[in-house]
Amino acid sequence: MSEIITIEKHPEGNNIGVLHMRDQKSKNTFTDEFVSLFIEKLKILQSDKYYKVILLKGLDNVFCAGAAKDGLLAIDQGEVSVKDLVLSELLLNIPVPVIGVMEGAALGGGFVVGLCCDILLMNEKKMYGVNFTNLGFTPGMGCTRLIQALVGDFIANEMMFRGRLFKGKTFRGKSLINYILPENQIMKKALDIALDIDEKPRGTLEVLKYSLSLTKRKLLLEARVSEDFMHKISFAQPEVKKIIQEMYNS
Repeated sequence: MSEIITIEKHPEGNNIGVLHMRDQKSKNTFTDEFVSLFIEKLKILQSDKYYKVILLKGLDNVFCAGAAKDGLLAIDQGEVSVKDLVLSELLLNIPVPVIGVMEGAALGGGFVVGLCCDILLMNEKKMYGVNFTNLGFTPGMGCTRLIQALVGDFIANEMMFRGRLFKGKTFRGKSLINYILPENQIMKKALDIALDIDEKPRGTLEVLKYSLSLTKRKLLLEARVSEDFMHKISFAQPEVKKIIQEMYNS
């Protein structure tokens, strides 16, 4: 059986890595297996000294779909704290630039995974957003602060309160996303960017990455404190478990 998350060397360039989320069965949702393997791969990249830039990609139709039903029910039962989901921190702590190649849709925590990248490319026709409130609870994984940094307070507030998904083209002129492109142009553009970065000294990239990621890491730390508190309140509502069950069964 092939791994659902892999690290590969890109055939072009000298030091370009590809972190590939490829769980066809569960559509890159945060199943226990997916999260455990994702954490394992991210820790490998944290200690890696070879790659100079990482391309983070998903499936053609789904970049990352966020929380799985079992994981949400575990939080609802108090078995898991929001602090236990460390994907955001691990992504931000990769010592070299990470390019988010969002060819497919991304929602909830899967969208936040993209926000933790240093450079972001989005498909103009796929759907993106944070649907936490549709499931009855408040956003997590640093979403509350990272989305504000991406699109500003007012648009971020609407995205989180309404829980709607938006086509990639909607973010043109409203966000700080680097490129919003047709699907057949996304990987080519991402590779062009990676090839430029690959020419730079790794030590220079590491120091710059550390400096440029400080703001996001501070935002994430701030968010996780408030998000953990909000989760305790929102998941304590008796109707949340029913909403989760109904949403995933529909």
